[in-house]
Amino acid sequence: MNDKKIENGVLTVSEIAKRVGISRNKVWSYIRRNGIEAKEKKGNSFRFDSKIVSELKEKQSKKQEKKSSNDVSETVLEILQKQLEIKDKQIREQQETINYFRNENLTLRLESNKQRKLLEDKESKLRAISENDLKTEKKHWWQSLF
Repeated sequence: MNDKKIENGVLTVSEIAKRVGISRNKVWSYIRRNGIEAKEKKGNSFRFDSKIVSELKEKQSKKQEKKSSNDVSETVLEILQKQLEIKDKQIREQQETINYFRNENLTLRLESNKQRKLLEDKESKLRAISENDLKTEKKHWWQSLF
């Protein structure tokens, strides 16, 4: 009996829904939205061209592709978010390292300046002492007596 319906190329809404794997309501919505006319009408039974099956299958496969694409997009988005979190953490750690070395550098420069100042003070004292010694050495022995 199904073979005769296929040969005639007409199917009921229930048969279309069963072949496509969707609800009767979705089939009716598609028929109304696209203004498809029934090929046969017997009382309350409407029969439509069987090409609706291929159209609905194509529409369903496009939905599946879109859903699959959305799933892939969500997966990629999750991966990128995780990578971004990792990069943010790395940036924070690098900033902490930079701040640490900046502070160390500042401390070392201050210490270096302090050491240089002490060295300069020491050298100036040594120069003052050696100049004093030179003046003292230039005196003759008899000048030391007086």
